[in-house]
Amino acid sequence: MSTSVKVGSESFRADGGTRAERLRASWGKHKFWLILGTVFVVVTGGGLILGTNGQRSAGELSITNPAPQGAQAAATVLAGQGVDVSATDSLAATTAALSANGHGSSTVLVFDPQQLLSPEQGAELARSASENGSKILAIAPGPLMVKSLSQEIASAGTFSAGDQAVSADCTQADAGAAGTISTSAGTDVKMYQGPITCFPPSGTGSGAGMMASTANGEVTVLGSADVVNNDGLAQAGNAALTFRLLGSREHLLWYTATAKDIPVASQPPTLAELTPPWVFPASAWLLLVGVIGILWRGRRSGPLVVEPLPVIVKASETVTGRARLYQDAKAMDTAARTLQHATLNRLAHALRLGGAAPPEAVVEAVSVHLGRDRQPLLALLIRDVPRNEIQMLTMATQLAALEEEVAQR
Repeated sequence: MSTSVKVGSESFRADGGTRAERLRASWGKHKFWLILGTVFVVVTGGGLILGTNGQRSAGELSITNPAPQGAQAAATVLAGQGVDVSATDSLAATTAALSANGHGSSTVLVFDPQQLLSPEQGAELARSASENGSKILAIAPGPLMVKSLSQEIASAGTFSAGDQAVSADCTQADAGAAGTISTSAGTDVKMYQGPITCFPPSGTGSGAGMMASTANGEVTVLGSADVVNNDGLAQAGNAALTFRLLGSREHLLWYTATAKDIPVASQPPTLAELTPPWVFPASAWLLLVGVIGILWRGRRSGPLVVEPLPVIVKASETVTGRARLYQDAKAMDTAARTLQHATLNRLAHALRLGGAAPPEAVVEAVSVHLGRDRQPLLALLIRDVPRNEIQMLTMATQLAALEEEVAQR
């Protein structure tokens, strides 16, 4: 229950009201900065996400992915041997790079695990590579993609790989140098048939193998990404086969099909693609400005300062206003000194001591007038400072009772 002390014609509340009232008052004072801070956090977080989205390359067989399924190891070794390794993520970028690199200087690794490329796009890639005298190595392509890359090669199903390495068993120079290759146990490996077929699994008897090439060796298909990725590169002759197939030309285009290869009519642009490049730096700048503004304007007010009022107002309004300020600031020491000073003034006039009488003289006069001990009166009127609201209320009550007792004598 809220308790109040009568001061003039208004009441000075000893507490801050109910919890709900205090929460509403606090929200009213600070809601602007809370809303502003929330907006800055949301805008900046969105900017960071949009600014970095699309730049990560940690997918399967990515040349920047150091995980077991990535291909950073192969790309790093090839780059160290002088091969210019560059990643492309669309057919348009790949064909443009083939033209820019010059005739007969490029090898294209094609990896389309989600089968996003259409047969028409596969044929376009094969045509561009042929016109530029480039080689193609397709990693685990599907039947339609194989046919679009070359009519000489055909898909021949799949088989489940075991623990043992598979021998080349063909006259192809790169396969012969590798000797054997190996994939993870239990992996479904795709098989192909062509003019040159290598690495036939034992026991299949189908004449198909894990690798097939055209007669001129310009198009090669390999049935598993395990031969090239970080986890399998060090097994059997995987590294030898990988480096010979991919490192024979000056430039290596590491083409991984993405959603960019889907026709525009069926794939709308992503939010990251629609976001201007200035969003991320602008969001970071707004966050910095917002934090500085919050620290500058949102700092706590200092202690209350006594200063003369610029206009003359009613005494009751002044008392009520100052009491509310003291209450909001929890300035119990200032409120107590104000009450003690006002009581001393009224007691001095009641005892005809005048307004200029020292506080100790007023205390002495009250002690003689009431016949009471001087020390408790000195503590109440001058020395005591309440430490909590209960002590504040008790002091106010005692001061009011002392004034009333002096007035009745």
